[in-house]
Order: sequence, then structure tokens, then C-alpha cells
Amino acid sequence: MLVVSTSDLDHARSVGAQAFFRHRLSMTETRAIRMRLRACAFGSDITVGRIGYGAPVRLDCGRLETGYQINIPLSGRIRSRCGDQRLAASPKVAAVYTPDPPSAIELWSADCVQIGVRFSRAMLERTLAELLNHPVRRAIAFDHAFDLADGCRRSWAALARSVLDLGAALPAPGRARLMEPVIRTIVTSFLHAARHEYREELDAERPVLASGLLRRATREIEEHLDEPLDLAALAVSCGVSVRTLQDQFARQLGVTPTAYRRQLALQHAHRDLVRADPAHTTVAEIACRWGFYHLGRFAREYRDRFGVTPVDTLRAS
Repeated sequence: MLVVSTSDLDHARSVGAQAFFRHRLSMTETRAIRMRLRACAFGSDITVGRIGYGAPVRLDCGRLETGYQINIPLSGRIRSRCGDQRLAASPKVAAVYTPDPPSAIELWSADCVQIGVRFSRAMLERTLAELLNHPVRRAIAFDHAFDLADGCRRSWAALARSVLDLGAALPAPGRARLMEPVIRTIVTSFLHAARHEYREELDAERPVLASGLLRRATREIEEHLDEPLDLAALAVSCGVSVRTLQDQFARQLGVTPTAYRRQLALQHAHRDLVRADPAHTTVAEIACRWGFYHLGRFAREYRDRFGVTPVDTLRAS
């Protein structure tokens, strides 16, 4: 976690580059800078931070090259440019910056505080390729404007803000691992929310062999049955949208992916209870092994499925 408060222009430039991208920072008025920065890195692929300067400034970023940046104003305004696209960003409109064209914030108002999200280029383009099921061979051409009047984009911006708060509350050594499902969600949902050249293809229902899709999805669930089910990650792994995944489970199996996972976990719990030694094993131990942490609910589901209680099964083993 990087937390900085400084009135030194060179220091502000240095820590801003450390958190996001290298840039030239200059004052647009003869007022003292009061930079406040709180930034959290989740591995090398994503950083989320809150930043304000307390004075009107200009940032010349040149070509970002190695990543993408999204700036979400919480207050104030910025006058921004990415290549030929220009934008007046505010709490109603965020700004997206892409790797290749030169970028600049020509005016960052004194009262402007922003949430900044940095995605590494390799990670974002790899994620898009997985969603499309084909390679992405050039930088993604996003629209510079990210209109927060749209409910989906507004929800994404709120999620980005929450990610910063969650990351700040977690210990640094395990932060990236603990936040991995949330990070996957913020990356994939951004690709679905933002306007870009692949958006129409991404939103389209691509033809899939349903049986092949289900084989892959059920195999993934079975191989990670001792972990919580992450629907977004499962959909990415299968190369389809979450909606397509849910539709195929409903049409062919009559259940949701989550319900399928619980049914499978119940079978494994039943098997372990039958084989267990009641002198050395408890129902709670086996239930937790397969992701059932509410023992009362586990007992009800188990009895509905097998006609006996987990305790009775263990005692009879």
C-alpha cells in the first residue's frame, strides 16, 4: 500500500509514476501543490489508487506503451486527451487511456480527486483473447470517454472504488491471492462495459458445441471442487459469457452451475462420510472440506438428497 502526502513537485511526480505511469507534472498556476495519494497494487498487473493534487496541474504522459489507465473523477474536472480524442471528464464521465497514442491531462482542477485504475497491457489483452477465444494482436482501441450515466459503467466504477478499500484492509503478503476473484471480475466486467472495437463481438453469442462446453465446465468444477465457485473465472476459462454458461447448464442439466457444484460436493461428502472412521472424523470436518460451512443447511440438504442425516451416515460407517 502506497500512502503519500507531499507538497514537493518532484516527489509528487516520482510517486505518481511509481503507482501508475511515468509523466511530466507541471503547475498551471503559482499555487502550492498538496498531493494526496493512496494506491494499492495487486501483483504487477493492476493498481488502484485515489489521488488529488490540491492545485491545478498538467500531466503529459506520452505513450503509455505497457498498459491501460482509467481515471474516474470523484470531484472536480479534468480536460483530457488521448491521441485525437478529447474529453472533459467529471464525476459523470471517466477517461480511458490506451497504450499507443500520446496522452495528456491538460488541466486537472484543484478540487479534482480521482480513482485511477491501471491494467497491464499483457494482462488485459490476454483476458480479452480468452473471452473471444482468439488472439488479440494489437492494442485495444477504447473510446476515451467512459460515460458513467450508463448503469453498468457506474457499477464498475463503484467496484473499482471498493477494490481500493478492500485492498487497503488486507495484509500485503496475501493481498493479490485473496483478491484474485475480485480482480478477475473487475477486469472482465470492464471489457464488457467499455466501448471498444471488439465490443460487438464480445457481446455476441458465439456458436459453441454445448456438450463440449459442459464437459469443460463440469471438469473445471470437479477439479476445483474444494474451492469456492467463481462463475466469472469459469466462464473465462470456457471462452463464453457468464450468461451463455448459465443458459447451457439450465437447458441441458436443469440446474445452475452453483447448484451443480453443490450437488457434486454433496456426493463427495456422502462418500467421505461412508468411508470415515467416526472415532477420528467429525461431520463438520467433512462438510467444511467440501465447502459447506453452515452445518444446519448442510444437514438439511444432505437429508433431502440421501434420506438420512450426515450423523447417521457417519455412525453407520
